[in-house]
Amino acid sequence: MSGQPFPQQRPENLARPRRRRVPQWVRIAVSIVIGVILFLFGLFTSVMALTSNTWAFADGIISNTGMLAVLLLVPVWGTVFLRHKWPWAPFIAGALLTIGWGDALLLLIGLFHLVIRASKRQAIVASAVASVLVIASTVRMCLSPVQLNPFAIMFLPDPEQMTNLDAPAPPADALLAITLVTIAAAIIGLGISLGVGSLLRRTKRMKAVETIAARETQRNDSLSAQIARQSERELLARELHDTLSHRLSVISLHSGALEVGGKDDPGVASTASALRQEAHASLEDLRHLVGGVREGTLANPSPLKEASTPPSLTSMRSIPQLVASVQSTGTIIRPSIIIQDVESASTVLDRAVYRIVQESLTNAMKHAPGAPVTLGVTVSADLGARVVIANPAPPTAQRLQHPRSISAEAGPGIPPYPTSAPRVGPTNPGAQQSLSSTGAGAGLVGIRERVAMLDGEVFIGVRDGSFVVEVTLPPFERQG
Repeated sequence: MSGQPFPQQRPENLARPRRRRVPQWVRIAVSIVIGVILFLFGLFTSVMALTSNTWAFADGIISNTGMLAVLLLVPVWGTVFLRHKWPWAPFIAGALLTIGWGDALLLLIGLFHLVIRASKRQAIVASAVASVLVIASTVRMCLSPVQLNPFAIMFLPDPEQMTNLDAPAPPADALLAITLVTIAAAIIGLGISLGVGSLLRRTKRMKAVETIAARETQRNDSLSAQIARQSERELLARELHDTLSHRLSVISLHSGALEVGGKDDPGVASTASALRQEAHASLEDLRHLVGGVREGTLANPSPLKEASTPPSLTSMRSIPQLVASVQSTGTIIRPSIIIQDVESASTVLDRAVYRIVQESLTNAMKHAPGAPVTLGVTVSADLGARVVIANPAPPTAQRLQHPRSISAEAGPGIPPYPTSAPRVGPTNPGAQQSLSSTGAGAGLVGIRERVAMLDGEVFIGVRDGSFVVEVTLPPFERQG
C-alpha cells in the first residue's frame, strides 16, 4: 500500500460559493412597486395617445366614447401586474391598443417579458407579431395627418390643434421632427424589448448552465472520491487476504495434524481441536472482513439489518460460542447472558457488543491468565445493552485506581497488568509472557471509540480489587 490518504474533497472546492440571495419578500415588494410605476405611467401615455383620436376628443373636449375608452384603459393596463407569470396577457392587451390607435407601450412590455421567460418558439412568434404591429402603427402615424399623431403635441404651438383637422399644417421642420421622433420611438422601443430581453434571456440561460455545470462538477468530484476510496478498499482487502489467509490456513492444517497425531493424549487432542476451530473461525471472520472492506459495508448505516443477510459470526448471537471458545483454553468464565430483540438492533450495535466482549476476554486472557472471569451481558430494546466483564486484578494493578492507568496512555508495549502477576491454573509461562507483551492498549481505545460512536457510557479500571470493563449503551427501537 502506498500509505497515502486519499484526497479529501472540501465542500468549497466542489462548487462555487453561492451568492447571497435576496429575500423573497423584497423581490415581491420591488416587483409590485415597478408594476405600480408602469401602470401609472402607461395609463398616462395611453390617455395622451387617445387625445389624437377625433372620436375620443373633439376641439379639446372628451366625448362619451372617449370617457368609456379611458375607463377601459384601467383594467387593460392592470394586466401589467401579470407580466411575470402570464406575459401573454399584457402582450395581447397591448396588441389591441396598438391596433386601435397605435399605443404600443403595453405591447412592448409584454414582448420584453415573453423574450425573457417564454420558450424559444413563443418568443420568436411574439417578436414577429410585435414587430409587424409596431412597424404598421408607425407607418400609419407617419402617413396620417399630423394632428392625429400623439407625438405632435411636443411640436405644435397650440395644443388645441390636436384632433382639429382644419387647423393649419405645422412648418416643414416641425413635420420632419414629428416624423423622426415617431420612427425613433418605434426603433428604441423594439430595440429595448428585443435586444435587452434577448440579453437577459441569454444571461439567465448561462446562469442555468453554470449551475448545471457546477452540479456536474460536484458529482464528478464525488464519484472520483468514491472511486479513490474503492481503490483503497480493494488494496486493503487484498493485503489483508494475502497476509493473513495463508498464515491462518497453515495454522489450521497444523492443528488438524496435531489433533490426529495426539489421539493418545486427550489434553493435546482437545487443545489442537480448539486451535483448529479457532483458526477456521478466524478464516471465516477474515472472509467477512475482506468482503466488508471491499464493499464498504462494515459500518452499515441502516438501522435494521436486511432479513436476507445471513448472520455474521460477529454478532451478539455468537457470544455463547465465543465464551465456549475461551473456556476451551482453560480460562474459567462465569457467564450471565440475557439477550433479547437482537433482530431489532442495528448492525453497528450488534457488532459493537460482540467486539467489546471479545476484546475484554482477550485482555483477561493476556494480562490475567488463569484468573476467573465474570461476564454479564444484558441486551433489550427497552433497556439498551449493558456489558460487565470483571476479573481479579493483580496486587500491582490494584494500586492503580485511575482508569487511565490501564488504558492506551500507559504507552506502547506496556501491558496494563504486570507480566509477573500471579497466575492461576496450568499455563505455559513462555507463551503467556509472549502473549501478554503484545498489543499497545489499542483494544481499550477501540472499546471507548465504539461506545462513543453509539452515545454510550464506559468505565475501564480497577474497582474493589477487580479489573472491570463496564459498558452501557442506550435503548434502541424495537422492530415491528
